[in-house]
Amino acid sequence: MCPSFKKSLVLLRSVTVVFGALACMFSMPNMAQAQEVIAQEATPSVAQDVPQSPPAISGSLGLQSDYRFRGISQTWRGAAVQAGVELALPRGWYLGTWLSNVSTHSYGQGQGLEHDLYGGWRGDVLPDWKLDAGLLHYRYPGARLNAADGRSQRFDTTEAYLGATHGGFNVKWSLALTPYFGLRESTAASAFATALTPAGSTRGSQYLDLNYQHPLGDWATLGLHAGYTHVRNYSEVSYADWRVSLARTWGAWTASAAWVGTSADDSYYSAVNSQGRMRSLGRSGLVLGLSAAF
Repeated sequence: MCPSFKKSLVLLRSVTVVFGALACMFSMPNMAQAQEVIAQEATPSVAQDVPQSPPAISGSLGLQSDYRFRGISQTWRGAAVQAGVELALPRGWYLGTWLSNVSTHSYGQGQGLEHDLYGGWRGDVLPDWKLDAGLLHYRYPGARLNAADGRSQRFDTTEAYLGATHGGFNVKWSLALTPYFGLRESTAASAFATALTPAGSTRGSQYLDLNYQHPLGDWATLGLHAGYTHVRNYSEVSYADWRVSLARTWGAWTASAAWVGTSADDSYYSAVNSQGRMRSLGRSGLVLGLSAAF
């Protein structure tokens, strides 16, 4: 019950509070919400109902000519089919999952699949400012890296993220809570196209993501992006990436075209196929996309 509740309230008011509490217990999804409404009933102000929106599900299905993650091709510069579903929970909380094919040339021994799981909170914190914070886990079923100790290691990675949006501007910071996509001392020789000298853990690697969206009338939206990947203890594989894009939406559909580039060193960010053909994964290129939201 609210600390400011006064013992001098009349009996009728107390009865109102009790019935309000019972109503909350049956209509609200948890006790914390019930207590909040009880506190509102206990004040001299006029009682107000607190509407609760049911969980909402949204999603998307898309096709990309190349799946670029932080500027690096995940599909050996080939096409990708992608889909995601998100559940919006009360009070700004959310849970989601996302899928895409990836290349087994980059994620060896695996099923050629990336499966992401994420959850967090987003909402207004200041006028015209939105905050987004949560955890994201990247899974690559079956994919393994050969390790110096004879035991294979997974690419799976978990990151914490914190983002803010103001108008068309967005900034997001991500921090690796696990070794960064399988790179650790025991896998330094096999994680990239060129062997790295073992130099410690990559836990604590970071990514800074800056974005700006500008509408071009009713015709399209211009997108500008710049990012930087800092791989802890392995500066030779840290790099910057950038993207300039145009996107047009009609109804549930969105078509996009983007020019993507990086400063990644080709001697590390390349992959070879079974015929011995090598491809640079960070080379600048055009990426086309078509997606539908539901």
